[in-house]
Amino acid sequence: MKITKLSLIAALAVTTAMAGDAKISGDAKLFYGTDDSGTNDFFEQGGSIGDVALNLDYSREVGNGVTLNFGIAGISTLGLENELVSGTWITHGTKTTVPVLNAAGVATGDTAGTTGNPVGDAVWIDTANIVVNMGKTTAVVGRQTLDTPFFKTETWNIAQNTFDAAVLVNSNVPDTTLVGAWVGRGNGTAGSTVNLNNDNFGGNHHGFAGDHPAYAVGAINKSIPMTTVQAWGYRIPKVATAYWTQADIAATKEISVGLQYAGTNLNAGSADVDTSAYATQVAYNAGKLSTSVAYSRRDNKNGGIDIANIATGHTQGSESSLYTESYWNLGFVGAQGAEAVGAKIGYDLGIAQVGLQGTDSHASQAQGANDLQEVAATVSTKVGPLNVDLAYINAHIDNARTDTALVMLTAPFSL
Repeated sequence: MKITKLSLIAALAVTTAMAGDAKISGDAKLFYGTDDSGTNDFFEQGGSIGDVALNLDYSREVGNGVTLNFGIAGISTLGLENELVSGTWITHGTKTTVPVLNAAGVATGDTAGTTGNPVGDAVWIDTANIVVNMGKTTAVVGRQTLDTPFFKTETWNIAQNTFDAAVLVNSNVPDTTLVGAWVGRGNGTAGSTVNLNNDNFGGNHHGFAGDHPAYAVGAINKSIPMTTVQAWGYRIPKVATAYWTQADIAATKEISVGLQYAGTNLNAGSADVDTSAYATQVAYNAGKLSTSVAYSRRDNKNGGIDIANIATGHTQGSESSLYTESYWNLGFVGAQGAEAVGAKIGYDLGIAQVGLQGTDSHASQAQGANDLQEVAATVSTKVGPLNVDLAYINAHIDNARTDTALVMLTAPFSL
Protein backbone atom coordinates (compact mmCIF):
# COMPACT_ATOMS: atom_id res chain seq x y z
CA MET A 1 0.00 0.00 0.00
CA LYS A 2 1.28 3.37 -0.90
CA ILE A 3 3.75 4.73 1.63
CA THR A 4 4.97 8.28 2.08
CA LYS A 5 8.12 9.30 3.89
CA LEU A 6 7.73 10.13 7.56
CA SER A 7 7.63 13.90 8.01
CA LEU A 8 9.86 15.12 10.81
CA ILE A 9 7.91 18.33 11.38
CA ALA A 10 4.54 17.25 10.06
CA ALA A 11 2.56 18.86 12.85
CA LEU A 12 4.05 22.22 11.89
CA ALA A 13 3.38 21.54 8.21
CA VAL A 14 -0.29 20.96 8.99
CA THR A 15 -0.56 24.41 10.53
CA THR A 16 0.77 26.21 7.46
CA ALA A 17 -0.64 24.10 4.65
CA MET A 18 -3.90 26.06 4.33
CA ALA A 19 -3.05 29.42 5.94
CA GLY A 20 -3.63 32.68 4.09
CA ASP A 21 -6.63 34.18 2.28
CA ALA A 22 -9.84 32.25 1.66
CA LYS A 23 -9.38 29.32 -0.69
CA ILE A 24 -11.32 26.30 -1.88
CA SER A 25 -9.42 23.25 -3.08
CA GLY A 26 -9.74 19.50 -3.23
CA ASP A 27 -9.50 16.47 -5.49
CA ALA A 28 -11.55 13.77 -7.16
CA LYS A 29 -10.27 10.20 -7.15
CA LEU A 30 -11.00 6.91 -8.86
CA PHE A 31 -9.12 3.92 -7.41
CA TYR A 32 -9.31 0.39 -8.80
CA GLY A 33 -7.49 -2.76 -7.74
CA THR A 34 -7.58 -6.35 -8.96
CA ASP A 35 -5.75 -9.54 -7.96
CA ASP A 36 -5.59 -13.25 -8.68
CA SER A 37 -6.10 -14.48 -5.12
CA GLY A 38 -7.89 -17.79 -4.58
CA THR A 39 -9.74 -18.87 -7.70
CA ASN A 40 -9.93 -15.33 -9.11
CA ASP A 41 -8.30 -14.10 -12.29
CA PHE A 42 -7.31 -10.51 -13.00
CA PHE A 43 -10.24 -8.17 -13.69
CA GLU A 44 -12.83 -10.65 -12.44
CA GLN A 45 -15.43 -9.12 -10.15
CA GLY A 46 -14.63 -11.45 -7.25
CA GLY A 47 -11.02 -10.28 -7.00
CA SER A 48 -11.48 -6.56 -7.62
CA ILE A 49 -12.09 -3.48 -5.48
CA GLY A 50 -13.11 0.02 -6.51
CA ASP A 51 -14.18 3.38 -5.11
CA VAL A 52 -14.73 6.98 -6.18
CA ALA A 53 -14.02 9.80 -3.73
CA LEU A 54 -14.38 13.58 -3.63
CA ASN A 55 -12.56 15.85 -1.17
CA LEU A 56 -13.49 19.51 -0.76
CA ASP A 57 -11.52 21.84 1.58
CA TYR A 58 -12.25 25.43 2.56
CA SER A 59 -9.83 27.72 4.40
CA ARG A 60 -10.17 31.33 5.45
CA GLU A 61 -8.00 33.63 7.49
CA VAL A 62 -10.46 35.33 9.86
CA GLY A 63 -7.99 37.45 11.84
CA ASN A 64 -4.34 38.21 12.30
CA GLY A 65 -2.77 34.75 12.62
CA VAL A 66 -6.14 32.96 12.94
CA THR A 67 -7.31 30.58 10.21
CA LEU A 68 -10.40 28.39 9.99
CA ASN A 69 -10.23 25.13 8.02
CA PHE A 70 -13.17 22.95 7.03
CA GLY A 71 -13.33 19.93 4.77
CA ILE A 72 -15.77 17.26 3.70
CA ALA A 73 -15.12 13.93 2.02
CA GLY A 74 -17.48 11.75 0.03
CA ILE A 75 -17.15 8.13 -1.06
CA SER A 76 -19.18 6.05 -3.51
CA THR A 77 -18.84 3.01 -5.75
CA LEU A 78 -21.05 4.66 -8.39
CA GLY A 79 -22.51 1.19 -8.98
CA LEU A 80 -19.17 -0.49 -9.77
CA GLU A 81 -20.20 -3.43 -7.56
CA ASN A 82 -22.98 -4.30 -9.99
CA GLU A 83 -20.50 -5.63 -12.52
CA LEU A 84 -16.83 -4.76 -12.00
CA VAL A 85 -15.89 -5.08 -8.30
CA SER A 86 -16.89 -7.00 -5.18
CA GLY A 87 -15.17 -4.88 -2.53
CA THR A 88 -14.26 -1.32 -1.59
CA TRP A 89 -11.06 0.49 -0.58
CA ILE A 90 -12.61 1.68 2.67
CA THR A 91 -15.53 0.42 4.73
CA HIS A 92 -18.46 2.74 4.00
CA GLY A 93 -21.43 0.58 4.88
CA THR A 94 -22.49 -2.60 6.67
CA LYS A 95 -24.82 -5.50 5.90
CA THR A 96 -26.60 -7.20 8.79
CA THR A 97 -27.94 -10.77 8.72
CA VAL A 98 -31.66 -11.01 9.53
CA PRO A 99 -32.45 -14.09 11.67
CA VAL A 100 -35.58 -16.23 11.38
CA LEU A 101 -37.56 -16.18 14.64
CA ASN A 102 -40.02 -18.78 15.94
CA ALA A 103 -43.43 -17.96 17.47
CA ALA A 104 -41.77 -17.19 20.80
CA GLY A 105 -39.43 -14.68 19.16
CA VAL A 106 -36.34 -16.87 19.52
CA ALA A 107 -33.86 -17.22 16.69
CA THR A 108 -34.04 -20.60 14.98
CA GLY A 109 -30.56 -20.47 13.49
CA ASP A 110 -31.85 -19.85 9.97
CA THR A 111 -31.54 -16.51 8.17
CA ALA A 112 -34.11 -14.55 6.22
CA GLY A 113 -31.57 -12.58 4.21
CA THR A 114 -29.71 -9.39 4.98
CA THR A 115 -30.45 -5.74 5.51
CA GLY A 116 -28.33 -2.64 5.02
CA ASN A 117 -26.05 -1.54 2.22
CA PRO A 118 -22.36 -2.53 2.46
CA VAL A 119 -21.48 -0.10 -0.35
CA GLY A 120 -23.71 2.78 0.59
CA ASP A 121 -22.61 6.30 -0.30
CA ALA A 122 -21.12 8.28 2.58
CA VAL A 123 -20.28 11.92 3.22
CA TRP A 124 -18.44 13.03 6.35
CA ILE A 125 -16.53 15.93 7.88
CA ASP A 126 -12.85 15.02 7.71
CA THR A 127 -11.44 18.46 8.63
CA ALA A 128 -12.76 21.13 11.01
CA ASN A 129 -10.15 23.10 12.92
CA ILE A 130 -8.89 26.50 13.94
CA VAL A 131 -5.21 27.45 13.57
CA VAL A 132 -3.75 30.18 15.77
CA ASN A 133 -0.23 31.49 15.08
CA MET A 134 1.38 33.34 17.99
CA GLY A 135 4.94 34.18 17.05
CA LYS A 136 6.95 30.99 17.42
CA THR A 137 3.99 29.05 18.80
CA THR A 138 1.16 27.57 16.72
CA ALA A 139 -1.97 25.82 17.96
CA VAL A 140 -4.27 23.60 15.88
CA VAL A 141 -7.53 22.64 17.58
CA GLY A 142 -10.17 20.43 15.98
CA ARG A 143 -10.37 17.68 13.38
CA GLN A 144 -7.08 17.37 11.50
CA THR A 145 -4.47 15.08 9.98
CA LEU A 146 -1.45 13.96 12.03
CA ASP A 147 1.89 12.54 10.97
CA THR A 148 3.83 11.06 13.87
CA PRO A 149 5.33 7.56 14.09
CA PHE A 150 2.64 5.94 16.26
CA PHE A 151 -0.36 8.22 15.61
CA LYS A 152 -0.61 9.10 11.94
CA THR A 153 -2.86 9.73 8.97
CA GLU A 154 -2.19 6.98 6.42
CA THR A 155 -2.11 8.44 2.92
CA TRP A 156 -2.03 5.31 0.74
CA ASN A 157 -5.81 4.92 0.66
CA ILE A 158 -8.50 6.72 -1.35
CA ALA A 159 -9.69 8.39 1.87
CA GLN A 160 -7.58 9.35 4.88
CA ASN A 161 -8.19 8.86 8.58
CA THR A 162 -8.25 12.05 10.67
CA PHE A 163 -8.23 12.97 14.36
CA ASP A 164 -10.09 15.18 16.80
CA ALA A 165 -7.08 16.71 18.51
CA ALA A 166 -5.39 19.76 19.99
CA VAL A 167 -1.79 20.22 18.82
CA LEU A 168 0.70 22.82 20.09
CA VAL A 169 3.94 23.49 18.18
CA ASN A 170 6.74 25.71 19.51
CA SER A 171 10.12 26.71 18.04
CA ASN A 172 11.55 29.01 20.74
CA VAL A 173 14.45 26.66 21.41
CA PRO A 174 17.11 27.17 18.70
CA ASP A 175 17.14 24.48 15.99
CA THR A 176 14.34 22.66 17.81
CA THR A 177 10.64 22.09 17.23
CA LEU A 178 8.60 20.96 20.23
CA VAL A 179 5.21 19.30 19.76
CA GLY A 180 2.51 18.46 22.30
CA ALA A 181 -0.81 16.86 21.41
CA TRP A 182 -4.02 15.70 23.03
CA VAL A 183 -5.72 13.23 20.67
CA GLY A 184 -9.30 12.57 21.65
CA ARG A 185 -10.67 10.50 18.78
CA GLY A 186 -9.86 9.08 15.34
CA ASN A 187 -11.63 7.07 12.65
CA GLY A 188 -8.82 4.75 11.65
CA THR A 189 -9.13 0.98 11.37
CA ALA A 190 -6.50 -1.60 10.46
CA GLY A 191 -6.51 -2.72 6.83
CA SER A 192 -8.57 0.06 5.25
CA THR A 193 -7.64 3.09 7.46
CA VAL A 194 -11.20 4.47 7.45
CA ASN A 195 -14.28 2.64 8.72
CA LEU A 196 -17.50 4.64 8.40
CA ASN A 197 -20.02 1.90 9.34
CA ASN A 198 -22.95 3.83 7.84
CA ASP A 199 -22.09 6.84 10.03
CA ASN A 200 -22.59 9.57 7.45
CA PHE A 201 -21.35 13.08 8.18
CA GLY A 202 -19.92 12.26 11.62
CA GLY A 203 -17.09 10.13 10.22
CA ASN A 204 -17.34 7.41 12.91
CA HIS A 205 -14.60 8.94 15.06
CA HIS A 206 -13.97 7.11 18.34
CA GLY A 207 -11.49 6.91 21.20
CA PHE A 208 -8.62 4.46 21.44
CA ALA A 209 -8.46 1.11 23.26
CA GLY A 210 -11.92 1.41 24.80
CA ASP A 211 -12.66 5.07 24.05
CA HIS A 212 -9.59 6.43 25.85
CA PRO A 213 -7.89 9.63 24.64
CA ALA A 214 -4.19 9.67 23.81
CA TYR A 215 -1.35 12.07 24.54
CA ALA A 216 1.81 12.67 22.52
CA VAL A 217 4.91 14.81 22.92
CA GLY A 218 7.75 15.20 20.46
CA ALA A 219 11.00 17.05 19.87
CA ILE A 220 12.78 17.50 16.53
CA ASN A 221 16.31 18.88 16.71
CA LYS A 222 18.72 19.98 13.94
CA SER A 223 21.52 21.50 16.01
CA ILE A 224 24.02 18.87 14.82
CA PRO A 225 25.12 19.76 11.27
CA MET A 226 23.50 17.60 8.56
CA THR A 227 21.58 15.65 11.20
CA THR A 228 17.93 15.56 12.24
CA VAL A 229 17.08 13.85 15.52
CA GLN A 230 13.55 13.25 16.75
CA ALA A 231 12.05 11.70 19.88
CA TRP A 232 8.38 10.97 20.57
CA GLY A 233 6.47 9.73 23.61
CA TYR A 234 2.85 8.50 23.74
CA ARG A 235 0.36 7.56 26.43
CA ILE A 236 -3.11 6.04 26.35
CA PRO A 237 -4.20 6.26 30.00
CA LYS A 238 -4.49 2.89 31.80
CA VAL A 239 -3.80 1.06 28.53
CA ALA A 240 -0.43 1.64 26.90
CA THR A 241 2.65 3.82 26.46
CA ALA A 242 5.04 4.05 23.53
CA TYR A 243 8.20 5.85 22.43
CA TRP A 244 10.02 6.47 19.16
CA THR A 245 13.53 7.77 18.52
CA GLN A 246 15.12 8.43 15.15
CA ALA A 247 18.24 10.03 13.69
CA ASP A 248 18.71 10.84 9.99
CA ILE A 249 22.24 11.82 9.02
CA ALA A 250 23.37 13.26 5.69
CA ALA A 251 26.84 11.72 5.55
CA THR A 252 27.57 13.32 2.17
CA LYS A 253 25.58 15.21 -0.43
CA GLU A 254 24.40 11.92 -1.92
CA ILE A 255 24.56 9.44 0.99
CA SER A 256 22.39 9.47 4.11
CA VAL A 257 22.06 7.09 7.06
CA GLY A 258 19.04 6.55 9.28
CA LEU A 259 18.63 4.90 12.69
CA GLN A 260 15.36 4.08 14.49
CA TYR A 261 14.57 2.59 17.89
CA ALA A 262 11.02 2.28 19.21
CA GLY A 263 9.04 0.47 21.85
CA THR A 264 5.64 0.04 23.50
CA ASN A 265 4.21 -1.12 26.82
CA LEU A 266 0.77 -2.69 26.96
CA ASN A 267 -0.76 -2.55 30.44
CA ALA A 268 -4.38 -3.66 30.18
CA GLY A 269 -5.81 -5.77 33.00
CA SER A 270 -3.36 -8.49 33.94
CA ALA A 271 -1.28 -7.99 30.79
CA ASP A 272 1.98 -6.04 31.01
CA VAL A 273 4.01 -6.63 27.86
CA ASP A 274 6.90 -4.59 26.49
CA THR A 275 7.82 -4.66 22.80
CA SER A 276 10.68 -2.99 20.94
CA ALA A 277 12.19 -2.75 17.47
CA TYR A 278 15.14 -1.14 15.74
CA ALA A 279 15.88 -0.31 12.13
CA THR A 280 18.66 1.17 10.05
CA GLN A 281 18.79 2.53 6.51
CA VAL A 282 21.38 3.70 4.02
CA ALA A 283 20.18 5.83 1.09
CA TYR A 284 21.87 7.18 -2.03
CA ASN A 285 20.29 10.05 -3.98
CA ALA A 286 21.96 11.65 -6.97
CA GLY A 287 20.14 13.62 -9.62
CA LYS A 288 17.19 11.62 -10.94
CA LEU A 289 18.20 8.43 -9.12
CA SER A 290 17.19 7.47 -5.58
CA THR A 291 18.02 4.19 -3.82
CA SER A 292 17.93 2.79 -0.30
CA VAL A 293 18.44 -0.44 1.63
CA ALA A 294 17.11 -1.04 5.15
CA TYR A 295 17.04 -3.63 7.91
CA SER A 296 14.71 -3.94 10.93
CA ARG A 297 14.14 -6.33 13.81
CA ARG A 298 11.30 -6.56 16.33
CA ASP A 299 11.50 -8.64 19.49
CA ASN A 300 9.59 -11.90 19.87
CA LYS A 301 7.42 -11.04 22.89
CA ASN A 302 3.90 -12.40 22.61
CA GLY A 303 0.77 -10.33 23.19
CA GLY A 304 2.28 -6.86 22.85
CA ILE A 305 1.57 -3.96 20.55
CA ASP A 306 2.99 -4.04 17.04
CA ILE A 307 5.49 -1.34 16.06
CA ALA A 308 2.98 0.28 13.73
CA ASN A 309 0.27 2.92 13.62
CA ILE A 310 -1.64 2.53 16.90
CA ALA A 311 -4.36 4.87 15.62
CA THR A 312 -5.49 2.30 13.05
CA GLY A 313 -5.29 -0.66 15.43
CA HIS A 314 -2.19 -2.68 16.29
CA THR A 315 -3.23 -5.80 14.41
CA GLN A 316 -1.72 -6.80 11.09
CA GLY A 317 -2.67 -4.25 8.46
CA SER A 318 -1.58 -0.99 10.14
CA GLU A 319 1.19 1.00 8.48
CA SER A 320 4.57 1.01 10.20
CA SER A 321 7.01 3.92 10.07
CA LEU A 322 9.97 1.52 10.14
CA TYR A 323 12.29 2.00 7.16
CA THR A 324 11.54 -1.54 5.92
CA GLU A 325 7.76 -1.13 5.53
CA SER A 326 6.39 -2.70 2.37
CA TYR A 327 4.36 -1.03 -0.38
CA TRP A 328 1.05 -2.91 -0.25
CA ASN A 329 0.93 -5.65 2.41
CA LEU A 330 1.28 -3.67 5.61
CA GLY A 331 1.78 -4.77 9.20
CA PHE A 332 4.40 -7.50 8.77
CA VAL A 333 7.66 -5.68 9.54
CA GLY A 334 6.42 -4.41 12.93
CA ALA A 335 4.82 -7.70 13.99
CA GLN A 336 6.02 -10.08 16.70
CA GLY A 337 9.46 -11.53 15.98
CA ALA A 338 9.75 -9.89 12.56
CA GLU A 339 13.16 -9.56 10.91
CA ALA A 340 12.93 -7.62 7.66
CA VAL A 341 15.07 -6.34 4.81
CA GLY A 342 13.82 -3.70 2.40
CA ALA A 343 15.22 -2.07 -0.75
CA LYS A 344 13.98 0.71 -3.03
CA ILE A 345 15.11 2.25 -6.29
CA GLY A 346 13.47 5.11 -8.14
CA TYR A 347 14.26 7.07 -11.28
CA ASP A 348 12.74 10.22 -12.77
CA LEU A 349 12.31 9.76 -16.53
CA GLY A 350 10.86 13.21 -16.97
CA ILE A 351 7.56 12.04 -18.41
CA ALA A 352 7.13 9.61 -15.49
CA GLN A 353 8.68 8.47 -12.24
CA VAL A 354 9.33 4.73 -12.01
CA GLY A 355 10.15 2.70 -8.93
CA LEU A 356 10.89 -0.79 -7.69
CA GLN A 357 10.50 -1.78 -4.04
CA GLY A 358 11.13 -5.10 -2.33
CA THR A 359 10.48 -6.36 1.21
CA ASP A 360 11.47 -9.69 2.80
CA SER A 361 10.07 -10.17 6.31
CA HIS A 362 10.12 -13.28 8.50
CA ALA A 363 8.34 -13.58 11.86
CA SER A 364 8.24 -17.19 13.01
CA GLN A 365 6.20 -16.55 16.16
CA ALA A 366 3.91 -13.76 14.93
CA GLN A 367 0.15 -14.02 15.24
CA GLY A 368 -1.61 -14.84 11.95
CA ALA A 369 0.44 -14.77 8.77
CA ASN A 370 4.18 -14.85 9.45
CA ASP A 371 6.30 -14.33 6.35
CA LEU A 372 6.09 -11.78 3.55
CA GLN A 373 8.08 -11.49 0.37
CA GLU A 374 6.83 -8.61 -1.76
CA VAL A 375 8.06 -6.84 -4.89
CA ALA A 376 6.22 -3.75 -6.16
CA ALA A 377 6.79 -1.94 -9.45
CA THR A 378 5.31 1.57 -9.69
CA VAL A 379 4.81 4.27 -12.31
CA SER A 380 3.64 7.82 -11.56
CA THR A 381 2.89 10.37 -14.25
CA LYS A 382 0.54 13.17 -15.23
CA VAL A 383 -2.00 12.87 -18.05
CA GLY A 384 -3.82 16.13 -18.66
CA PRO A 385 -5.43 17.13 -15.36
CA LEU A 386 -4.95 13.66 -13.88
CA ASN A 387 -2.22 12.39 -11.60
CA VAL A 388 -1.86 8.72 -12.56
CA ASP A 389 -0.30 6.14 -10.23
CA LEU A 390 0.05 2.53 -11.36
CA ALA A 391 1.40 -0.38 -9.36
CA TYR A 392 1.97 -4.09 -9.87
CA ILE A 393 2.68 -6.15 -6.75
CA ASN A 394 3.85 -9.74 -6.47
CA ALA A 395 3.52 -11.06 -2.92
CA HIS A 396 4.13 -14.35 -1.13
CA ILE A 397 2.48 -14.53 2.32
CA ASP A 398 3.58 -17.81 3.87
CA ASN A 399 2.81 -20.29 1.08
CA ALA A 400 0.20 -18.20 -0.74
CA ARG A 401 1.17 -16.19 -3.83
CA THR A 402 -0.87 -13.23 -5.09
CA ASP A 403 -0.36 -10.71 -7.89
CA THR A 404 -2.14 -7.36 -7.58
CA ALA A 405 -2.56 -4.50 -10.04
CA LEU A 406 -3.63 -1.00 -8.98
CA VAL A 407 -4.82 2.00 -10.98
CA MET A 408 -5.13 5.23 -8.95
CA LEU A 409 -6.38 8.39 -10.68
CA THR A 410 -6.45 11.76 -8.91
CA ALA A 411 -7.70 15.08 -10.29
CA PRO A 412 -6.71 17.95 -7.97
CA PHE A 413 -8.51 21.29 -8.29
CA SER A 414 -8.77 24.74 -6.75
CA LEU A 415 -11.56 27.29 -7.04
